[in-house]
Amino acid sequence: MLILINFLSINRMIQSYKGNYPYSEKVVSDWDSTAIGVYYCGYPNTNGLYVLYVGKATGDEGIKGRLLQHLRENKWPDVSHFGYCICSTAKEARDFEASEIKRLQPKYNEQGI
Repeated sequence: MLILINFLSINRMIQSYKGNYPYSEKVVSDWDSTAIGVYYCGYPNTNGLYVLYVGKATGDEGIKGRLLQHLRENKWPDVSHFGYCICSTAKEARDFEASEIKRLQPKYNEQGI
């Protein structure tokens, strides 16, 4: 199943999509942010990002911390890039993540939870 995301249609209560950045420990480690929000992992194509995983980050380490955790787990060999949307509250991030998983049905997200 081809999963594409068009980042122009993202709800404007949530900050605009930022990406596509290389999914590497160096790039993520050098990012000076603890922002919370929703992140997308996948690989770039002509339509944006082919999304393989959607996650949320609401803890103290923010999106940076969650991405570093995923990188250390090294379980997605076909992920090469990431992007994110910053949310203003943890509830907003949880709700947005759920709607994006439902909409995109990414390969590495468990469906129906």
